Amino acid sequence: MVDRNMARGGVTRRTLLRSGMLGGLGLASAALLGCRSNGGTSTGTSGGGSGAPMAANTGVETLALTAPVVKGTAKKGGVFNVTLGPVTYVEHDSHTQRGASEWHVIGEKLLESNPTDAKVLPHVASSWEVADPAGMTLVFKIKPGIKIHNVAPWNGREFDAQDVAWNLERIGGLYAERLKIPLPSFQRSTMVLNILKAEAVDKATVKVTLSSPNSGLFAGVSENRTVMMPKEMDDIGYANPMKFGGIGAYQITDFKKDQVIKYKKNDAYFRPGEPSFDEYVMLAIPDRASQLAAFATGQIQLWTGLSEAEAQQVAKVKADSLLYTWIDCNWNHVRPSFNYAPFADFRVRQAIHLALDYADVGNTAYGSGWGYQGPLSVGFTEAWKPNKIKSLAGYNPDTKAADRAEAMKLMAAAGFPNGKGIDTDMLHSVTGDTQKDVATRFQGQVMQVFPEAKVAMRPVDTGTFTAQQNANQFKALSYVITSSPDPVLDMISQYHTNGSRNYGKVAIPALDALLEKSLKELNTEARTKLLDEFQTKFMTEWRPQWVMHANAVRNVLQPNVQGFDKSVGTWFGYSAWTKGGRWNYIEK
Repeated sequence: MVDRNMARGGVTRRTLLRSGMLGGLGLASAALLGCRSNGGTSTGTSGGGSGAPMAANTGVETLALTAPVVKGTAKKGGVFNVTLGPVTYVEHDSHTQRGASEWHVIGEKLLESNPTDAKVLPHVASSWEVADPAGMTLVFKIKPGIKIHNVAPWNGREFDAQDVAWNLERIGGLYAERLKIPLPSFQRSTMVLNILKAEAVDKATVKVTLSSPNSGLFAGVSENRTVMMPKEMDDIGYANPMKFGGIGAYQITDFKKDQVIKYKKNDAYFRPGEPSFDEYVMLAIPDRASQLAAFATGQIQLWTGLSEAEAQQVAKVKADSLLYTWIDCNWNHVRPSFNYAPFADFRVRQAIHLALDYADVGNTAYGSGWGYQGPLSVGFTEAWKPNKIKSLAGYNPDTKAADRAEAMKLMAAAGFPNGKGIDTDMLHSVTGDTQKDVATRFQGQVMQVFPEAKVAMRPVDTGTFTAQQNANQFKALSYVITSSPDPVLDMISQYHTNGSRNYGKVAIPALDALLEKSLKELNTEARTKLLDEFQTKFMTEWRPQWVMHANAVRNVLQPNVQGFDKSVGTWFGYSAWTKGGRWNYIEK
């Protein structure tokens, strides 16, 4: 079986020879089905709460990472408070939600990703393998003794292979028709692309049958939003979180809409010695100023998503606070709809790219700390890194005048001189500050360079945004994406004609063909070359989306919280919620 070493670079030739599959799909694909990195997980600095910049190894160029290590004697118990912002969660189905939900606290994923290099790690599954030479059968072994929360109807029953099989099929959208849920709502279906069925061979074994090889599936099921639920959830429904039961470190005990969500410690949690806190509490705090005050006075222990100015404010009012920073796997973008005729023309998309001032957009949204990004998240070994992206036309601040002159020519050649005839909306959620910032800068820059173009802002509530994004009811939208931990699956989900997150209805046959070839490619070097070709053509022939930047992340913690440094890095994802059971207070 393939254990924790089955990840990017984790399979030796001897292993392959012993398996009798060298040159076939077999275990060679399992290396790819893990994560792609040269390793080099960074270590934290020492000294009670002090921190210094570190480097996250991405194989080519390091990404800044600051992660203070808190030393001291661990203290069990206590209440850990965080804020969700002004509202509690509005999406409660783990398999269709766009972002985080209660499931990230009460549930778990099949496999996990190392936060600095995305290496696949065991979790609910203790091992995983490609079980046939053709690569069409995968096998997971499930840890025994994992208990669902002691609430009806589960009453502490064991979470087993049948639950896992149900989750894999449901994530893949195989139940969409029966449940009368639109298939595009299963936004993570690409993570288990080509799945035909998943079945429990016995209590601890799940066999997955594929229609075609998927070299990214093991990494796919470590994606942030592939959180598993008990198989009875479709019968229970997703309207009332108080009816939920999971296998996570905490169990939900109270849900008051737009006020508070409370969780208590799960004493039957399967990770030894966890969790530490007795309670985990999520507070709705209406505005950033109030959130700052709550952190400064110790009412919350963790504050996430700080701007540069907010980080400076915290340093002034709470000098002993701990600041954790990194370049994230989240990236802001403006997505055009290919159903809007002008945006179906590459010349228009490329003209707008050349016209944009990416530095101005990034600085407006984050100040410092963001990174230039092309099609692939900068955290991937295969990705073109920020320094290379910055040197290219459109991104390079030093060539902006010349790039904009070229943009004018392209727009005129496409039949839209000075932008005349471009009349687009800009859909964005009212709850996303950076989405608004990006949309506003995009609007201003496009209308500055192309004075006859029209770009109208269209802010909507979160529910409306989700529905209209899924239904392609927009000409352009501003949003943020969390990358999947495999580059091929990530690009398929975003840009393939049948991609689960292809909201812009991109339909480029050559793009589809290159991604499909990459998905089946088992040799790491060859796969990297294909992804390099993809990045080149994305920039020069396709430009299906305007990727603005890799986001800057700033989180602050109280000085008595220990263990957060082990959660941080480019692939942090939703660790602020999923890893709370792994932190603790220290004795004063």
